[in-house]
Amino acid sequence: MAIPLRVLRPAATNLPLDREEVLRYLGYRPGVTRLTERDRWLVDEGIRLAIDVAAPVARLGYCAVTVDRQTVSTRVPGLVWRSRTLAGLLRGVEAVTVVAATLGPGVEDLTRRLFREEQYALATVVDAAGTALVQALGRWIRDYLQRQGPGLHLTPLYGPGYGDWPVEDLAGLLEAAGAAAIGLGATSAFCLTPLKSLVGIMGWTSTERSWTGCSLCSRTDCPYREEAHHGGKGRDRR
Repeated sequence: MAIPLRVLRPAATNLPLDREEVLRYLGYRPGVTRLTERDRWLVDEGIRLAIDVAAPVARLGYCAVTVDRQTVSTRVPGLVWRSRTLAGLLRGVEAVTVVAATLGPGVEDLTRRLFREEQYALATVVDAAGTALVQALGRWIRDYLQRQGPGLHLTPLYGPGYGDWPVEDLAGLLEAAGAAAIGLGATSAFCLTPLKSLVGIMGWTSTERSWTGCSLCSRTDCPYREEAHHGGKGRDRR
């Protein structure tokens, strides 16, 4: 039994790219970092170039699941995920959407070319814009799915390597999503190729719950973890 899949190809110009997110990836700190006119031009030009070469595509599959304290089982033979944090996230969930999405190799190819041409600042901005753009692709997918399930709610996208979900499960998730058909794969070290990609699952719930980013993850030594001032919870900065 395989997961039924659908393919989506949104235009890069339709993705909800956040310019402030690009600046954050570049190390910009509001009220501290001073941007010159050339800096602003570089940011705008890097974003424009990244959008021009991006070719967003996603494969989505709906899959029923059974969740216990530390295991998430699907009806696909051999597709079982063992993770306490994942099971906690999917508590009460009866189905998930498997997501595999990529911008394609264009952003990385352009970044490498700009570095070869010694346009280091512009190359760095293009890379940051690509990272922000793949996050925007994730938001676009979430909005698309939410429109398909009025009255239902989605958990955050969660993938192998988050919390205690073994990164070794990435290969099985890529296969379940048919990721190879959109040119998406992983290295032997479990690094996605192309890099500007995302893979994971979102759970469907009938009741709305509060999601607080880093508080979903048990890895307290993560360099990207951010603790908030209230309640000891943070937001994900991946």
